Amino acid sequence: MTTLNRAFKLLTGTLAAMASSAALAIGTPAGTEITNTASATFDLPGGTTGLTKSAEVKLNVLELINVNVTSQNSGNVSTIAGATDQVLTYVVTNTGNGAEDFEISLDQLTSDDFDALNVRLYKDTDGNGTYTPGTDTLLTSGSSSIGLTADDDQTIFILIDIPNTGSEAAGDISQLKLSAISETVVSHGGASPAPGDLMAGVGSGGANDAVIGNAYIDAATGALEIGTGAGSATVNMTKTVFRVVDPFGGSSMVPGSIITYQIDATVANGSVDNLVISDELPGELTYQANSIVQIDTLTSTSTPLTDTATDADAGSFDSATGSNGTVFVTLGTQAAGASFRVQLQAEIK
Repeated sequence: MTTLNRAFKLLTGTLAAMASSAALAIGTPAGTEITNTASATFDLPGGTTGLTKSAEVKLNVLELINVNVTSQNSGNVSTIAGATDQVLTYVVTNTGNGAEDFEISLDQLTSDDFDALNVRLYKDTDGNGTYTPGTDTLLTSGSSSIGLTADDDQTIFILIDIPNTGSEAAGDISQLKLSAISETVVSHGGASPAPGDLMAGVGSGGANDAVIGNAYIDAATGALEIGTGAGSATVNMTKTVFRVVDPFGGSSMVPGSIITYQIDATVANGSVDNLVISDELPGELTYQANSIVQIDTLTSTSTPLTDTATDADAGSFDSATGSNGTVFVTLGTQAAGASFRVQLQAEIK
């Protein structure tokens, strides 16, 4: 199997000897100054009470470097041959006690059944836990870093395409490993630092020095499996304003304007059953009767749909569903790649 990224020398022989650290940062923040004094009280002959204090002792807490990487995938993620933009999700947590940058890298394991294609790394920029095209930040494996304060975490996505050579079979898996390593260790730690090693002058948060923790590097593995599991099929949807016609023949959005909405839906990563597209109208709009149109995305042929749920076509409008009525387009079982476009009209009250 092909290795997708240069392997760190620091990684070799180290991960097996290290247990992942706990999910919380360790103890007192780096750079904290701890002060303490001792005192003694005593009685002098004649009944006088005395008090003596020692000089103040100051300690500066050093930075302890630890990181934890966990897979957020519930078992193997089900997929199909030829699927694109499959997602594996991981979380990287700074379990040390100071701010630290961690270099992120991925490797494809050699013990699996097939190599994934077009493998990419993304940082969850908007923090919603779900890959968002055009929003989340593309990373470069082995050279991009993420900065984390103590206890902070960052969701990382691996996006993958699945080959379709004809040899892929149900149950075949592709495994990808995400690793995070302290940049401080990469830059200053030498070839093979050990837990407890001191790195002088590189601490964070006001700490002069840093100490290697039990897991300055950590990794987790996720897997894609063809044709098994609970399934990862989804329906990608967008809704846009296709056209506005105001009462004066223009395109201003004013009371009386007719809004044409367009909904595009595509089935991805497997087949789905009981597919229903619905659109609940807000209270500021009045649905325009019998305005539902289904459009063939290849030929642009338009097919009007009725508002009646009991007839043969897929469209219907139920004025009793939702706060102001809901449009439904019932499409049933659909295979991966099936694409639909629906338009409907409503008037601004």
